[in-house]
Amino acid sequence: MTASSSPPSPWPEVVIAGSQSRHMRASSTGREYRVDVWLPPGPAPAAGFPVLYALDGSAVFASLVEAVSRTARRPDATGVAPGIIVAISHAADELYPTALRHQDFTDGPAAADTGIDPAGPSGGADAFLDFITGELRATIARDLPVDLSRQSLFGHSLAGYLVLHALLTRPTAFQNYLAISPSIWWNEAGLRQKLAQLTPANIQVLLGVGEWEGDLPPWQRQQPDQQQTALRRAQRRMVAGTREFAQDLRDVLGESQVAFHLFPDEDHASVLPVAISRSLRVAFRPQ
Repeated sequence: MTASSSPPSPWPEVVIAGSQSRHMRASSTGREYRVDVWLPPGPAPAAGFPVLYALDGSAVFASLVEAVSRTARRPDATGVAPGIIVAISHAADELYPTALRHQDFTDGPAAADTGIDPAGPSGGADAFLDFITGELRATIARDLPVDLSRQSLFGHSLAGYLVLHALLTRPTAFQNYLAISPSIWWNEAGLRQKLAQLTPANIQVLLGVGEWEGDLPPWQRQQPDQQQTALRRAQRRMVAGTREFAQDLRDVLGESQVAFHLFPDEDHASVLPVAISRSLRVAFRPQ
């Protein structure tokens, strides 16, 4: 190329085939959200496709689409049939906008013994769920071939806390509740108060957590802040707390309706891609 030559054009953005995106302003929260949707190729079943509503969409949409695209090609081998992905993101560019997550994913401030000082207001879970189960779900049902009897809610970490809150306060809003590494520690007492009011319902629940979420994995044991990390994990009891909550849910809903899975050799961050496949097997199980 000579000195006077123009530089090459920028590479075009990657587009996920079958996907579309829009922004929606929720009347219940007054905030704008980005909604990414993926529709499987081919004709829809007579009853429509099952649909999975995913929280923290900016962090999980592409992973979910790739996972279902691959596994749904062979439902007989994978236990995953085609389904629609609806991922909800805060309009911020960052994957995990802390202040907005604290506001939308919690039902109040963190328990005093957690030492968490929320970044901004908290306690907007019900208003956010009103948006998902109201305006958003109505729009999806209007525009896409959805099976309204097969709807799932998926969340990881603090979004997993919201999934449990939704399960305990709206047990008939979805047919499947998928909570991965749920931040039960945020306000376990509050969740348990709601659990005491839960009655049997025809739903499926998956709670999953990584093996190393309660302790330091080998690759973290030499890091400078390892003692502080170990103390925080001991306080939050991610593995024990999730296991116990799953068993308490079984006592109400029944053994066959609540699954607990400990993902071997996974940490709080690394567990997410592994847990996605297991979650899809619940949300999009073949009929």
